[in-house]
Amino acid sequence: MKIVQVPVGCARMPPQDCGAPLQVIFHTSKHLAQMGHEVAILDSRYYPDDKAIEYVDGVKIVRLSFRKMPVPASPRIPRYLRFALNELNAILFALRASRYLAKKGNDIDIVHLHVTSVGLILCFLNRKLRSKMFYTSHLGQWALRGTTRLTLLEKVHVSFDAYLMKRVAKVIALSELARDSFISVGKVKPENVVVTPNGVDTQFFNPTINVEAIRTKYDLEGKLTVLFVGQLTKIKGVEHLIKAANIIINEFGRINVVFMLVGPLTFGTLEKPIDMEEMLGYIRRHNLERNILFTGPLALDEVRMLYVASDIFVLPSLAEGDPLVVVEAMASGRPVIASRVGGIPHKIRDGWNGFLIDPANEQQLADKIKYLVDNPEERRSMGANSRKYAEEQFDWKKVAERLSSIYLCALT
Repeated sequence: MKIVQVPVGCARMPPQDCGAPLQVIFHTSKHLAQMGHEVAILDSRYYPDDKAIEYVDGVKIVRLSFRKMPVPASPRIPRYLRFALNELNAILFALRASRYLAKKGNDIDIVHLHVTSVGLILCFLNRKLRSKMFYTSHLGQWALRGTTRLTLLEKVHVSFDAYLMKRVAKVIALSELARDSFISVGKVKPENVVVTPNGVDTQFFNPTINVEAIRTKYDLEGKLTVLFVGQLTKIKGVEHLIKAANIIINEFGRINVVFMLVGPLTFGTLEKPIDMEEMLGYIRRHNLERNILFTGPLALDEVRMLYVASDIFVLPSLAEGDPLVVVEAMASGRPVIASRVGGIPHKIRDGWNGFLIDPANEQQLADKIKYLVDNPEERRSMGANSRKYAEEQFDWKKVAERLSSIYLCALT
């Protein structure tokens, strides 16, 4: 098959960080190419010396030229303005991608979309290709429907997402919960929605890698480390994690536990960032400065070392699609404590390779962290189970094989 993957066009391929949709696109493309399919990813030219076409791990990266609007990085710029500028660039990329598809359409079997705004434009401008279009929704807000009040912008985005789903050949849901939401809330035909969870590179994320340097850099020797990786947003449950840390340190007296929060404040997206000043004030009032470390965003290679250097991974999200960080931590041989939302319950077998907790419940989170802190044998056993489960079920090769079968079924 000849497959074209269409991302957002403003984040370089292959991905340089741990952004989930980009990792999904590149790793499934790489393994689809290894299976013998011809796979191209449409992307932008970021620098004057970028080649129009390059090959990475058997995947053709097509770099399209178009004029981008600069997006200020300063947090002083209103979030909605950054979001609007990012969406404008996505639209400009989509218009350029549409011309590419119009020219190459007869030679393409599958067009796989991953972004709402880009997908909508390509659907409208390339109607003849709709029967070849697949769409993976990475939008976590679907899981919030019926559980909390969405902002006006979130409601609009979800509505556009549903509109797009009804106009493509197949919709890829990352979990059964997402599939149910697409059908019940989005009114998408059940036969048009299939579930394919995210995967992980079990060679790259590996518990045997050397992490002495990272332990020294962050002074982790002799400490028990609880790791969080993700954007510092309300939807990720960061505020509840910090409150759980207070319970662990000041109520349970486990003063040797360090909480590492890896990731940026969100810029230019729908997610609401935490109030950093409020969180830092909370940390100071409860004397947690030595126990909570914000690293900011880190390179992917450093993140994979921190997975192994840590003892417990936590993700207390209020809503999720199918977060890559969970399977990355699993592949790194770590027990995972995460909320019972989105695709997470399909990754965590409660009490076997980690624990499931209710969202927004810092007491439950603290209790489970305390249990693993106090039971090192259980930590090691659950970590080993995580690694085994990741290898058997969630390697990217297996995900790509499922995706290939879905493509082939749609074409026959």
